[in-house]
Amino acid sequence: MGLFDLLRKKKLPPGDPKTQKAGVRLINKNVEAASRFEAADDLGRIGTGEALRCLLQRFTVVIGGATPDEDEKDRVRKILIQAGSNAIEPILRFLKEEETVGQALEILKELSDETGYLDRLLSVTESFDPFHSKYPDKKIQVFREIGRYVDPRIRERLTPFLEDDDDDIRIAAIGAVSRQGEDDIIREVMIQAILDNDERPRVKLAACDALCDAGWDVRGFRKRIESTLPDSFTINRKGQLQRR
Repeated sequence: MGLFDLLRKKKLPPGDPKTQKAGVRLINKNVEAASRFEAADDLGRIGTGEALRCLLQRFTVVIGGATPDEDEKDRVRKILIQAGSNAIEPILRFLKEEETVGQALEILKELSDETGYLDRLLSVTESFDPFHSKYPDKKIQVFREIGRYVDPRIRERLTPFLEDDDDDIRIAAIGAVSRQGEDDIIREVMIQAILDNDERPRVKLAACDALCDAGWDVRGFRKRIESTLPDSFTINRKGQLQRR
């Protein structure tokens, strides 16, 4: 198998031959660990966007036992952090293109201030299809990170994902959107999530939890909500959801 066949098989980004050879070694299970460490160091020294993008590819494979695999990934993390702002664009590309994103998110957070991290997370969601889930775990992880913040852009950006085809993604989106303050629009979004998910009981329950925890009432929707409310909830005199 030639180098370019390996590149296609491993799905490495394009780059100069030196970068590509190091990238292939980095994720090759058939070479010694010392060679993969050396490849990581070589990519760090090259330092281009493509070299840093190749480094990130190490997070997509498991090689050897848990301890040696984590040791190699830790070396990659340190190199990327040392690259500083030069690593941000390759990390964003990786987050948009790949499935395994947990460690890349941690590095991005370390390289960003609070505002910059949220801005970059929101930019990643622009690559997501709001109705189809190719990589559901990636959406869930990103939405949970976004849910740590309060920002007016979050409601607008994540509300479409309340119609995603994956229940856990809907639940993650509910969690993030419901934390965006006492906006009446958000109250109605949560109410609509209760009404729209009769066939998705976990999603309905998450929306009920959000509405209850926020203390929002169901004015204008009481009769419709009463007819579909899970048995674990009731509506009090103030029109608020209350757990039984």
